[in-house]
Amino acid sequence: MKTQRLATRAAAGTMILAFALAGCCSGESDADQAPGGEGQTAETAGAQESADDGAEESTTGDPSPDDSSASASAGLPQDADLSKESPSVAPEDAIATAKKEAKDGDVHAIELDFDDRDEAWQYEVKIIDGTTEFDVEIDAETGDVVDVEKDSTDDKEKAVDLKDPMAFDEALKLAQEKASGRLDGWKLDSDDDRIEYQFDFDDDDEEIEVSVDVESKKVSVDD
Repeated sequence: MKTQRLATRAAAGTMILAFALAGCCSGESDADQAPGGEGQTAETAGAQESADDGAEESTTGDPSPDDSSASASAGLPQDADLSKESPSVAPEDAIATAKKEAKDGDVHAIELDFDDRDEAWQYEVKIIDGTTEFDVEIDAETGDVVDVEKDSTDDKEKAVDLKDPMAFDEALKLAQEKASGRLDGWKLDSDDDRIEYQFDFDDDDEEIEVSVDVESKKVSVDD
């Protein structure tokens, strides 16, 4: 009996020791796993924060479509003085664009003024090719063709030239000797074998039209 009790106590001691060792191992395992889990969470949070920062910088750095449109539409103001300011598209370039639309023919008129309907500065170029007259409207800031009209005609107008026999600047100087104010439009036109510049001045809301004959250099005022 004494021997059996000793064996029983030895067996119980062994079981207690086994449970104690098992508990220590379990604690150590949990402790080993905890730092790894916390590190992974911190790394994930850091990566997410970096991604958010990158997205914010990308959004802030790139211009919005509205900003781009506003920049593209900026140009000559409606109340511009054409004797001091010019649109982005030169009259010679507007003529070249109009000729592409007509394919052939002679330019007998070119005009620049502000179109109230489209709220934009526009050139109007008229070209006669045989018995067809082309009327081409061109945006003076973008160079885009706004409208093209074709009509039959039996007119035989002379071709106009912005430099010969009289340049635009020379004609404007002669016109300014007869009128003052803001130049809000001009035209070079061939009509009835006579070619002349027409300048439209706005002098304190008073409209004054001055014509300059390119051959005789005669200046006339219509107010």
